This record gives sequence, structure tokens and C-alpha cells, in this order.
Amino acid sequence: MSTTVARDAALSAAPSSALPPADAATFLGVSAKTLANWRSLGQGPAYVQFHGRRVAYLVEDLDAFRRANRVVTAGGDRR
Repeated sequence: MSTTVARDAALSAAPSSALPPADAATFLGVSAKTLANWRSLGQGPAYVQFHGRRVAYLVEDLDAFRRANRVVTAGGDRR
């Protein structure tokens, strides 16, 4: 899936939708390997694990992770 298509799919997903790691990585602007590393270190966004191996990320958890890691500069909240 191309980056643009994956990003569009992720951004238009309903809050309760689950994304595979590659799409979740695109949503966050990191690589899928970074997400895998974060999982192994117990860091990063919350995820769902199916049958002990398959992993997915809820869009609402990805949004919460982005908000929790938001940095507001001394210049204030610029949107």
C-alpha cells in the first residue's frame, strides 16, 4: 500500500477501527520497525494482540499516543 493511500485510509478510519502495524506506522509518521521496537521495549502506543502473534492498533489509541507526546513550544499553541 502506498504511503499516501495508507495515510488517507488511516486518517479516514473510524475511531474504533484497527490498523495493521504498517498503516499505524504511517499514521504516526514512523517506520513499522520502530513500532516493533517500541512493542518489544514496552513503549509506544497501546496495541491489540490476537492469538499471541498478530498485532493491530486502534485508531483511538494512536490518536491518544500522538496527543500524549505533543510538544507545545514557548511560542504557544500554533495549529
